[in-house]
Amino acid sequence: SKGANTEFQAVLLAGGSGNRMYPLPEKTAKCLLPVGNRPLISYQLAMLQDAGLEDCLVLTTQSIADQVGEYLESKYDGKMRCSLHVVDDYTGTADALRQISERITTDFIVVSSDVITDVKLLFMADTHRACDAVATFLLTHLVDVDVTDKKGKKEQPECNFIGLEHGTDRVLLYRAKADVEETLRVSKKLLSEHPRMSLHSQLDDAHIYIFAHHVIDELKREKNISSIQNELIPHLVAKQFSKKPKKGPEAKDGKDSSSSGGLIKKKFSHAAALAMSSVPPQSFDAVQCLAHIPEDRCFCMRVNTVPAYKRANREVGNQHDGNGKPLVVKGYQPETGLVKAPSGGKKQKLPFNVGKDCVIGQGVQIGAKSNIKKSVVGSYCKIGSKCRISNCVLMDHVIIEDQVTLSDTIVCSNAHIQKNSSLDTCEVGANFTIQQKTKSKKEQFSTANIMEAHM
Repeated sequence: SKGANTEFQAVLLAGGSGNRMYPLPEKTAKCLLPVGNRPLISYQLAMLQDAGLEDCLVLTTQSIADQVGEYLESKYDGKMRCSLHVVDDYTGTADALRQISERITTDFIVVSSDVITDVKLLFMADTHRACDAVATFLLTHLVDVDVTDKKGKKEQPECNFIGLEHGTDRVLLYRAKADVEETLRVSKKLLSEHPRMSLHSQLDDAHIYIFAHHVIDELKREKNISSIQNELIPHLVAKQFSKKPKKGPEAKDGKDSSSSGGLIKKKFSHAAALAMSSVPPQSFDAVQCLAHIPEDRCFCMRVNTVPAYKRANREVGNQHDGNGKPLVVKGYQPETGLVKAPSGGKKQKLPFNVGKDCVIGQGVQIGAKSNIKKSVVGSYCKIGSKCRISNCVLMDHVIIEDQVTLSDTIVCSNAHIQKNSSLDTCEVGANFTIQQKTKSKKEQFSTANIMEAHM
């Protein structure tokens, strides 16, 4: 089947500052943080490539542009042709689209660079195409992440109120929870025209959207829309019920997307596109917003907090991409030459223990009698003897001295943990040194804090 390559452009939003993940993105851009020893951004690029797309506009911000550019030029090994566009720091997601509007010439897919999912974009594109939708967005059933902040309070996941037409998954209402104080008001007109609406508060907006090209014209008209999720999506959903669709400039080039004629003219990539379609063609309106909701079994998560980052590293080893290929390779693979098999050919027992569910990078050295389980260890880490490491993420080039115990802890690249230390539920920033015999729980260590203390 033909991919989405000529019909859709891909836009990857890779500018997030990752403030909620401090101190992890101090030295490494949020979109390049390793998950299962792969940069976060590599998961979205692989998903776009899998959908048959070939080109991607990568939007990033001034402060991390050099890092992202270097990754795309010299480290990214996929097939996508990426062009980098730099927008100002703190630019809203919809503002960023406005800044590259001249580069967008077709319907386009927008993906946030912190999403990891096994959902097939091609199915989502079929739904969008079959219904000639203005916007199609991926909604997934909320997974309860154990998100507890440092003071032990449970963080509530941020879900919105979403009204769906029963049986068609057309989005009739989209309201941010923050905008609803006590009562969610729904107009009588909406209810009389769409009496079979179900209201959801446990569907998560996965930050993967497909837009019709003329949404760019709408953004140019509505200059105050700054955020895709909080403003553009509610605006487009509400616009389905405004009196008359404005005929935008797209009408004059013969591609008037507000006419239902577009439904017939479309070329479908799958014979099944119409059969799979969420909305039967007869309920066609000028503007259609659709939800694409995969079955419960799908894996989809956003890596935008420290607990979510830990969970992603824990779970990514059990996940597969849309084609059933494992996302990462698990277990410890002794490098050839490091552990020589005895002449008898029997498998040599390693002097340390690494659990089967660990992900271990290349060139890792592990001392005798150390035990590592349910953890991700980056490349070229050195781990001393008699260490106990469980439920941890160690980024590249970390040094752990002898008899260190780490649990539920993240250690950023080039950090150094001296001997006989014990850390539980901590985050250690890049290049930081933990002094020997440190015993700590629920703390963050970062070089920035030391600088502030000495100023």
